[in-house]
Amino acid sequence: MEYIDEITSLKNQVSFRGTLEVPEGIENVVIAGMGGSGIAGKIFQELYTKKPVSLVTSYDIPEFIGQKTLFVAISYSGNTEETIQAVNKAKKRGAQIRAISSGGKLAELVENTVIVPKGFQPRSAVGYLSVPLLRGFGLLDDKDVELTKNLLSDLDTHQTRFEEFGNDIFQNKSIPVIFGTPGLNAIAYRWKTQFNENAKVLAYSTSFPELNHNDTMALENTYRKDEFYFFVLTSRTPEKEISNRIRITSELCNIEMHKVEGEGNTVFANTFTLIHKGDYISYFLAKKRGVDPRDVAIIENLKRELAVS
Repeated sequence: MEYIDEITSLKNQVSFRGTLEVPEGIENVVIAGMGGSGIAGKIFQELYTKKPVSLVTSYDIPEFIGQKTLFVAISYSGNTEETIQAVNKAKKRGAQIRAISSGGKLAELVENTVIVPKGFQPRSAVGYLSVPLLRGFGLLDDKDVELTKNLLSDLDTHQTRFEEFGNDIFQNKSIPVIFGTPGLNAIAYRWKTQFNENAKVLAYSTSFPELNHNDTMALENTYRKDEFYFFVLTSRTPEKEISNRIRITSELCNIEMHKVEGEGNTVFANTFTLIHKGDYISYFLAKKRGVDPRDVAIIENLKRELAVS
């Protein structure tokens, strides 16, 4: 499968019917996942606010995990070392364990696993890995899916602006800096990691309003300021306070922020159309740089070295 096919598959991924079974009586949710698999947990943590949600992005797990914890392990391959170890530790604590995976050791280890289709890069399976969580917790309905699917399909036929962004970054050899806004912190981070893995460039992400308490002091006079390419991710109708912060920050620090808006009038549509736009921009930058967006050889070599060390 060509990488562009993985990108355009997102409109079908959001229609995935897999649903995570959520037990009654849980007091908190812990989601373990690394890299491209872990983004699903970050998205969920930002959207679900009824109970505490914590993320595990290492081998160890928090001390509070117990019998009233829903522990969700997400690993596309099913063989992620850190996630497997975290699951084993959660089992010893008596946590209620669920998993989302295409198979591997994780599916063998966790009886209640939502199985997703194989054949993708983990980061390209973001819809398959996210939808079961969102459905299980009642954050997604069929109207949302149909709207989002149509919007994603439309974006697939209107790629010119995304290619222009990629060309601009390439021509200036810029470092992408992505500013999120409330509800879109995880998406800003997703853009950052897509630039890393797809285009093989360093990138940076942070979010309003927090960045106004630290990054702002560097924006006007930082080293090699003209080498940065600033994006700001918003919904079509951002809060007035946030719009003001974006405008005033741009004026005071004398920087141009390229605003990229989500599509549609629902949180799900806004989230996944912004994911899609970032995927395209990083893909077109990869093409301009002459690098293979699917290539993650260094990461795979690292895993092999760790396995024998």
